[in-house]
Amino acid sequence: MGSSRVLSDSALDSARFGIKVVRGQVPASTSCADIVDEVTNCDADLIILRTDAGDSSAIVQLQRQGWPVIHADTLVYYGIDLTALTHEPLPEEVRLATSADQDAIHEIAESSFKGYRAHYSANPLLPQDKILAGYVEWAKSRLAPSNPGSCTWVVTAEGRAAGFATCDLSADGSKAEIVLNAVHPRFSQRGLYGRLLKGILHHYSARSYRRLAISTQLWNYTVQRQWARAGLSLERAYDTYHIDRRLRVRETLL
Repeated sequence: MGSSRVLSDSALDSARFGIKVVRGQVPASTSCADIVDEVTNCDADLIILRTDAGDSSAIVQLQRQGWPVIHADTLVYYGIDLTALTHEPLPEEVRLATSADQDAIHEIAESSFKGYRAHYSANPLLPQDKILAGYVEWAKSRLAPSNPGSCTWVVTAEGRAAGFATCDLSADGSKAEIVLNAVHPRFSQRGLYGRLLKGILHHYSARSYRRLAISTQLWNYTVQRQWARAGLSLERAYDTYHIDRRLRVRETLL
């Protein structure tokens, strides 16, 4: 096996689901044999593996060895060159979140991500209630971040936060990434998401950030149309696979 390792512990997933979870994104230069060896020698209950979309050679080898592999989703990344934007003022409905927005963000995430089809929901052994709790935890994680390179934005309506977007900022101040975002279903079809996105784009453009990235599942067409209207373009895609040892055990017992 080569010296590079792809998989690392996923402490939050392990704690949430009560099993050992590891995850990793496969670099393009990693050999198929190295991936297969690392998965084979891993003792985790669940391995979450991301590969460049369409690159299934290692996955096929694992399937041929009897591993139960779930194609869990395809994640698409969009991006935009912020240096090309003209500077515009922040919409009055858009602001940085504070701890006072915690309950509203909790409610937005709980309402927006209930039943959402991301890679976790493709695995029949992961409880749906714990998947939803994970999204709520994720949404609130950047309200009081220990990392100064994270923050949360909200868009307001009727005197309260109606939508949010969590952001990670690169240490060198060149790139922003919207990690998770949603508008409460109660406030849908009001243009709030578009104003939130526009505000974030122009805010970081005015502060000399060069790029902004954002991602979603391939099937989430509506938000991708909004991104395209805002000037973002598709840049890359990844396939997500779940390799769940518990499924293999059940198949053996059957």
